[in-house]
Amino acid sequence: MSDTGKVVKLYAKGAPVGVEDGALVGFLVDQGHSAEWVVTREGQGFRFTAKGTEETIVAEGADRAPVGVRGDDSPASVWRIQRVDDDGTATVTSLADLRTGTYTIDQHGLALGRDLFEDRSLLPKRIFVRTDDRDPQWTIEVLD
Repeated sequence: MSDTGKVVKLYAKGAPVGVEDGALVGFLVDQGHSAEWVVTREGQGFRFTAKGTEETIVAEGADRAPVGVRGDDSPASVWRIQRVDDDGTATVTSLADLRTGTYTIDQHGLALGRDLFEDRSLLPKRIFVRTDDRDPQWTIEVLD
């Protein structure tokens, strides 16, 4: 494990998450397109950076909108992570608390997730801030 971050894979509604054309998407048919992410502590939250790049997951605003992935060190790329288990939810406050499991990810109370209603194709599915999904849970798989 690195002292500066943890390497993880992200899954939204079971789909591995990666980048396509500067957007965060879930790949229903992965074919090696998903990304590994380096999670680092930043202020009161965490930043997700695509491994080997300086591109981070960024909210494009406070309105419901697709999430971008680009070089950004502003507060728009800092997220709160909450672990979800049988005891309820608990906010992750350090990288030591991040382990493989189920989480919610939000920014100022605006949940990150896939749409509740999506087309039925196998095309990549966009990830939104302020998703309309009422239970936008993520699986975070810690790789190191």
